[in-house]
Amino acid sequence: MQQPVSEEAIIRFAEFELALKSGELRRNGDIIRLQPQPFKVLVFLASHAGQTVTRQELQQAVWQAETFVDFEHGLNFCIKQIRNALGDDAQSPRLIETLPRRGYRFIAEVEKLNGSSTIDPAREFAKPETERTAQPKSSARMFVLIGVIVIAALIAGYFAWRRPREVAAPQSKVMIAVLPFENLSGDPAEDYFSDGMTEEMIARLGQLQPKSLGVIARTSAMTYKGANKDIARIGRELGVGFVVEGSVRRADDRVRITAQLIQVSDQTHLWSDSYDRSTGDALRVQRQVADQIATALAIELLADKKKEAEGAESAEAVDAYLRGRYLWNKGDRESVSRSVEYFNQAIERDSNYAGAWAGLADAYRLLGMNYAMLPAEAYPKATDAASRAVELDPANADALVSLATIKFRYEWRWDEAEQYFRRALEINPNLGMAHHDYAWFLVAMQRFDEGIEHMKQAQRLDPLSPLANSDVGWVYLMARRYDEAIEQINRTLELEPSFGSALACLERAYTLSGRPREALETLLKETGGPGGISTRDGDPSQTMKSLYRKRLERRLEAMKKVRSSSYSMATTCASAGDREQTFAWLERAFSERDPMLVQARTDPAFDALRSDPRFVTVIKQIGFER
Repeated sequence: MQQPVSEEAIIRFAEFELALKSGELRRNGDIIRLQPQPFKVLVFLASHAGQTVTRQELQQAVWQAETFVDFEHGLNFCIKQIRNALGDDAQSPRLIETLPRRGYRFIAEVEKLNGSSTIDPAREFAKPETERTAQPKSSARMFVLIGVIVIAALIAGYFAWRRPREVAAPQSKVMIAVLPFENLSGDPAEDYFSDGMTEEMIARLGQLQPKSLGVIARTSAMTYKGANKDIARIGRELGVGFVVEGSVRRADDRVRITAQLIQVSDQTHLWSDSYDRSTGDALRVQRQVADQIATALAIELLADKKKEAEGAESAEAVDAYLRGRYLWNKGDRESVSRSVEYFNQAIERDSNYAGAWAGLADAYRLLGMNYAMLPAEAYPKATDAASRAVELDPANADALVSLATIKFRYEWRWDEAEQYFRRALEINPNLGMAHHDYAWFLVAMQRFDEGIEHMKQAQRLDPLSPLANSDVGWVYLMARRYDEAIEQINRTLELEPSFGSALACLERAYTLSGRPREALETLLKETGGPGGISTRDGDPSQTMKSLYRKRLERRLEAMKKVRSSSYSMATTCASAGDREQTFAWLERAFSERDPMLVQARTDPAFDALRSDPRFVTVIKQIGFER
């Protein structure tokens, strides 16, 4: 029988080397990325070159007693990764041959270095299979028994740790990221469906056991779409212990969904499964997959799991909804406007589809926020849609956040707004949007410490989102904590160097902290810098005023062509020192019920105007006391 390969050995075949001690696969000296589990499979196959290795042998040697593994899918994944790394073709293999219904055979000549002799594939292949599998069964059973006992102890300890009334600190949560589901349909037009699967999976996982399971938000997860990054790096960047990968293949009226759960620490596959359904069952499949993952993590499901909405959404309604969400997530005016059409189509096909009503509410309030529609036109429509969604599904957290934001930014009804925010977070503490919008409410109420904490929570749930990171800086700025704002925004600009909101915040923070030169340099980056002006010439503070006026003139010209927030215009005028224009834009913002106007009470841009009776009047009209 072939002796076990030493951990010090190097296995060489073709142009490749396997360094067992370092766990590296090399090709002509260059390291090729291969996750630990596929690496173990490749080592086992290469160590038994020329022999038929059954799937059962691989299971016993590589997976052993890991109880949460769907072995068949795990092995198929490993073989696929190995073939990709080696550039081997399953149809005409030169390294690994698949033996249908039997297993695999490593057919390349293998050399073991560090004192080991060359393996003769023909001689090894001639050995009877029983000789290679003659390990005592009692020993195997003992390993399985020990594994079961250890895992049972871990699960028992986990639930003991989660005794009633013991609330874990936020950092003790199990953190998981759902990577973008891969579109295997071969048609880019189907991306909306795979992206929709990703978003629905994130939402579903976020509501399973929110006190114990934290889920990274969509914005950060989608940065990995099409990216070739290893799991360990993704885990470090997102601060997660587990990652879900998946794929979607649609054909006619059928959909095949595959998902797998990977532990970041050692990149082992804890669970995987596939589902073949009609497209009309897509949302139900997502829920099943999420529940399976939760079971694999040994997380107790909510005892009071809400009932499914009565009446199955039609396949056409689901398809229209997913197309709408795909466009809404793009965020630009044109895409969000188009998303309204698809949400309405979904509602036409199923008027009891709460998700479609919630999507429509999100679309209208975003259109009102960015002035694609006047707020007085957009927000009443958003109110109707969100109210309908909550009527159909009282636990729809997205719709509750919409209602909260409408009460806060448009109706100026503070108590009701906070009630809706709190209810949404009670239902889904993992909803980053709820923390983000509630943070701005708390800042407007001058509850800065609470606002900062909720914005940081939004950032923790969406760590790669430029908006979430930038808005942490903005709430620091509103709290007059300018140094912390500058530090945060500089970190944000490492993620997205040209992100406009971050540059605007940095410019303001430098100005308010008395650093005019840095403010001017930031402004030049933000605007492109008008010709003929240098930061080395003249008084920076005077040059700053000149640049602000030039920017104001450009913005006023742009306003003739494209609607912009009147409140943003007012802050620009205030920063430029143009008091009369500031009040003209503030009055216009009030008449339009600009959703940004609620920030006026705490915005440092207006500190020089707070004693002006006109400003006091605006604040009182909004509903704030002086």
